[in-house]
Amino acid sequence: MSLRLRSRPRQSLGISSPAKQRKKAPTNSMANRKRLPSYLKPGATVEISSDEIGFRGSWYLGKVITTPSSHKDSVKCQVEYTTLFFDKEGTKPLKEVVDMSQLRPPAPPMSEREKKKDIAVGEEVDAFYNDGWWEGDVTEVLGDGKFSVFFRSSKEQIRFRKDELRFHREWVDGAWKPPLEETEEDESEEDKLDDSEDEEDILARVDLETTRAIAKEMFSSGTIVEVSSDEEGFQGCWFVAKVVEPIGEDKFLVEYRDLREKDGIEPLREETDFLHIRPPPPRDEDIDFAVGDKINAFYNDGWWVGVVIDGMKDGTVGIYFRQSQEKMRFGRQGLRLHKDWVDGTWQLPLKGEKIKREKTVSCNRNVRPKKATEKQAFSIGTLVEVSPEEEGFEDSWFLAKLIEYRGKDKCLVEYDKLKAEDGKEPLREEVNVSQIRPQPLESVMVSPFERHDKVNALYNDGWWVGVIRKVLAKSSYLVLFENTQEMLRFHHSQLRLHQEWIDGKWITSFKSQKV
Repeated sequence: MSLRLRSRPRQSLGISSPAKQRKKAPTNSMANRKRLPSYLKPGATVEISSDEIGFRGSWYLGKVITTPSSHKDSVKCQVEYTTLFFDKEGTKPLKEVVDMSQLRPPAPPMSEREKKKDIAVGEEVDAFYNDGWWEGDVTEVLGDGKFSVFFRSSKEQIRFRKDELRFHREWVDGAWKPPLEETEEDESEEDKLDDSEDEEDILARVDLETTRAIAKEMFSSGTIVEVSSDEEGFQGCWFVAKVVEPIGEDKFLVEYRDLREKDGIEPLREETDFLHIRPPPPRDEDIDFAVGDKINAFYNDGWWVGVVIDGMKDGTVGIYFRQSQEKMRFGRQGLRLHKDWVDGTWQLPLKGEKIKREKTVSCNRNVRPKKATEKQAFSIGTLVEVSPEEEGFEDSWFLAKLIEYRGKDKCLVEYDKLKAEDGKEPLREEVNVSQIRPQPLESVMVSPFERHDKVNALYNDGWWVGVIRKVLAKSSYLVLFENTQEMLRFHHSQLRLHQEWIDGKWITSFKSQKV
């Protein structure tokens, strides 16, 4: 079969996002920024078409080897085919340099509704043949799940099973046309899953004074940040950037990492205000995404809000973007849990779940070696504070009860607030005697804390060592955790003066040594 198939007008590939973007925008808008689509980055999976006679209208699976480079009026990429090979043995994948317009993301699989839909005569389909997808028209329904498909350019007709066909779609302006069909039930379920807030809802939770103060304190020249925009089609997306310099009290000049000026060479620079800038969120380590999780997906050089609708399959996760009503699949590395930056604190939109201690606390402090406490200082049943030695919990203290001693240097404790894996029973743990101390002396701070006071901040059921960096209104403070350079907001009632247990005595540290 030659399959000299019909040639169709080729649409120029749009550079877009999961959110449908406007076609026209002011000259200085984000729509004019030059982005490299995520499917054109090295290693990205793509479908590749050909301009050769006999192969027009066919699409073959492959991956991008090198990023696009300009050649006069076209942009070229090197690709490697998945199912085409140099040799007869099939050991050397075929590599080829093609124009960017010959590439698109892999076509989405058929939706549940489409799988149940009858394929009718006249339906435009793609048929899988000779390791590629070829465009054709259904000319006859044969029964037993088989169909005759006619390829107009070659004037050939071939029989295919239903599982060898898919409904034909075009990749136009960064979206599939026609869009993936869904049932009403599917849509309503996705609406339930996507509990996303509008920006107005998030701003309602933000204390403007606190946010402005945090931005001014944190975002100095050279700081890596994420920046969002209010422009149509870009709401809720965050782009990585670097602060060039603060401007006045509440604005910043930033330079984007992945966005370019019109010349396509120089990094784009732009002014933004304190409400549209934040630090990069903490990384998610070994998290298995579940259906219903609100996530950010990295697409077209930015992080876009979506919802998991299909768990991990073949190394990818199914994501639904409510605003554009699009579905896409992403690898694990292109996803992260969605977090909102509110008053200096990362907030997770988890449904009724308590944030797991090991996944959320990132205050990895360095602390001097602790001097071992004598056993006889504590009797069984005494309330003590325990400092875990695991990474990320150094210099934090959690209330516990001493259960028993084990040998000379070990003891068993039962935590007051931390729970075991079942989420019901108190967590019990064997620790070194050097990790426990008595509860600090209770001291009531009638006067407000001052800048540079060394304090303990109550966070995720533990006390963490920090330093007051700014005194805010309403008895609130910004507390800096020096080793990680994290800054969070705390009320006066969530703080206590820092004390050290040294040689059986409590020593109070009023001021940080780094002033």
